[in-house]
Amino acid sequence: EGGDHPGAYLTDSIILISIDQTKKDAYMVGIPRDLWVTYDTSCYYGGDAGKINSLFQCYSNSGQDEAAGSAALLNKVGQVTGLDVQYYAHVNYGVVRDSVNAVGGVDLTIPDYDPSSPGIYDPNFDWKCNYTCKMVNYKDDERVHMDGEHALAFVRARNAAGGYGLPGGNYDREKNQQVVLVALRDKAMSAGTLTNFVAVTQLVDAMGNNLRTNFETAEIRTLMSLGTEIKPESIHSISLNKDGEMATTTGVGPDGSSIVRPIDSIYDYSSIIKYIKKQINSEPFMKEDALVVALNGSGVAGQGKLASDKLADMGFNTAMPANAPAGEYARREVYARDSTKYPQTLKKLESLYGTVRTSGIEEFNVSPDVDFVVVV
Repeated sequence: EGGDHPGAYLTDSIILISIDQTKKDAYMVGIPRDLWVTYDTSCYYGGDAGKINSLFQCYSNSGQDEAAGSAALLNKVGQVTGLDVQYYAHVNYGVVRDSVNAVGGVDLTIPDYDPSSPGIYDPNFDWKCNYTCKMVNYKDDERVHMDGEHALAFVRARNAAGGYGLPGGNYDREKNQQVVLVALRDKAMSAGTLTNFVAVTQLVDAMGNNLRTNFETAEIRTLMSLGTEIKPESIHSISLNKDGEMATTTGVGPDGSSIVRPIDSIYDYSSIIKYIKKQINSEPFMKEDALVVALNGSGVAGQGKLASDKLADMGFNTAMPANAPAGEYARREVYARDSTKYPQTLKKLESLYGTVRTSGIEEFNVSPDVDFVVVV
């Protein structure tokens, strides 16, 4: 954020972007600023754990050591998401405003988070442009043009007291930030900025200390190339609190404050890692999310768990492994509860183990939630 105030070095907006340079697609996920994490060190405030938005401030000694603070945040985001996070761009609010103005403003559609609301309004940011930033003037699903000041107010709004239109609070704010990023990319493309190396480097230079990054100048051309090659429809947003697939929830932290934590338990990031892996992996079977259980029919201890772990690593939704009933089995046997319900999963299991049997799953007395049984 920057500035001379107590929260100047809180990283209140953390967006992770995962890019596949071969498939030419990108996934964006907002890391909740209130996610409770261990700091792996003792800070001069809050002890050895706290909200992730304070991690940079802790390790950088309030901005005095940019490299240490950034490295710590990269490492922690990697732990939370299960991804290898290598690069960062650290920007303050001015970069958002100036980047949007540099391309002549952005065009975007206001997401419809609350159909019962007349629009979006957050009184905290209305003063920013003399009562002209009111999002109440924007109707849901309306295509609008925003200059830098309005775009900045839009990405900061989160339904503060007296506001409306963003029932998800900070989650909705994270989504809006991603909407503006995509709109900025699209406008930079149409304006020719993203294909002009001189224009991009001049813009980066003009930002000065408002932009800090570990990208080398020589890597900017690669970034520009990716920015032009990845199509708008191949840029996806991932929400960690999507209805029916929530990987995070709210709660009360050890210090009594309101926090965000993984759905399982406060320091168990497995649900987040699994959900993100499912979203960014392009294999169709992962989208079906069928439940697979591995049963050990070998008589050798641990074989069921080994098979289950291997399936989980490939992206399958796995149940707790168990022993198969006593009997004689082939080296690998796979059973489906319904051969038509999960065609992509069936196809993937066939490629791994051979023929999938479409009857006989009942013999294993597994939970009715289990869709496939793999006997090893």
